Amino acid sequence: MTLQELQDQALQLSIEARWQLVHAVLASLQQETHCALMEPDPAFPEIAFRSDAENSWVPVVHGTSIHVKTVVMAATEWDWSTEQIAEEYGLSVAQVEAALVFFKTHSDEVAMAALNQRPAQPVPAQAVPSAKIPSAQV
Repeated sequence: MTLQELQDQALQLSIEARWQLVHAVLASLQQETHCALMEPDPAFPEIAFRSDAENSWVPVVHGTSIHVKTVVMAATEWDWSTEQIAEEYGLSVAQVEAALVFFKTHSDEVAMAALNQRPAQPVPAQAVPSAKIPSAQV
């Protein structure tokens, strides 16, 4: 069947049926896009991807809603140690380190996404030593 034949058939439908068809096609495309975008990096099983308010996919610590960029900002801009980040966000030290290594490996992609939204800087109760981003082990 050609595109023209499909258009002719669609034009024979009622307006309501056309809208239902449009919604069905969009839902199908969204599902295909969702599957394509949700493919995780096998080297980082601790990192998942989640849709944000703008329907962009952002990396988060698997099993949480904590964004990788939040962990990175806590370590690099707020000078929190990995232990403090883990304690403040209810993560394990291993999860924090995984987020930092993921960022180091994918820093260009994550940094571009982080430019769009940045969480507000917290006021830490005390000064903590600077966290070091572990080397990527790929």
